[in-house]
Amino acid sequence: MAQQTQVSRVVVFYKEWLKKFPTFSALAAASKADVLRQWSGLGYNSRALRLHALAKEVVENFNGALPRTADELLQLPGIGKYTANAIACFAFGENSAVVDVNVRRVYSRLLWKVRSAADVKPENTVWEIAKNFLPHQRAAEWNQALMDLGALICTARNPKCASCPVNKQCASAFSDALLKKTITKKNPEPSFNGIPRRIYRGRILKALHDRPLTSRQIASRVIENFKLHDLKWINEILEKMEREALITIQRIGSTKKVSIAR
Repeated sequence: MAQQTQVSRVVVFYKEWLKKFPTFSALAAASKADVLRQWSGLGYNSRALRLHALAKEVVENFNGALPRTADELLQLPGIGKYTANAIACFAFGENSAVVDVNVRRVYSRLLWKVRSAADVKPENTVWEIAKNFLPHQRAAEWNQALMDLGALICTARNPKCASCPVNKQCASAFSDALLKKTITKKNPEPSFNGIPRRIYRGRILKALHDRPLTSRQIASRVIENFKLHDLKWINEILEKMEREALITIQRIGSTKKVSIAR
């Protein structure tokens, strides 16, 4: 839930989620529609479906209990290298390296003289470095210290080199590349009538909570002052959501009957 959403917003949803699905078994037994209804408001609904698929895998292959090693966790849908190692290390005490964006930046600057504030070494390279630097004990504290160093001191822009406890060993400390002001441009988010596409996706799922609708009915509900030519935008969104298994579209002639995927 916190992957792309502020923690302050997540807290409320998390508590309600655990009331509805207190165990992996409860989540696995739920329909996709129920899962998406409970997730409604968080956005990026594919996260909910990955979590649902993960719960089914845990119930079917791990007796309803989350596996405790990074290698086993990697077998689950929606879990990548970082998440697997983070769960194994922080939740179950495995002596694993954990490389997030902050740790990758810290090691890149510490061991190589970077060319700009955004310069980082390839992910696989940093993972190998992180494994070599990992202490034999208290890996969780070590990993969290590195994360904090990157989040608070060795920041993406305007790093606080003077406050850094390893500035004397750092290849990039106080370099012009880090001190130079950088301006980053964000790619514009796809939008319609000034509203981002992700907002429409959330509105569409909410409109489908009670019953299936035609694409025209959906458009009239989610677009203010709906006009017939607006259907093209909605149909493009619906087709993408169908490919992502969020919804099901039944095509009857020129009519599209849309429902939440089961």
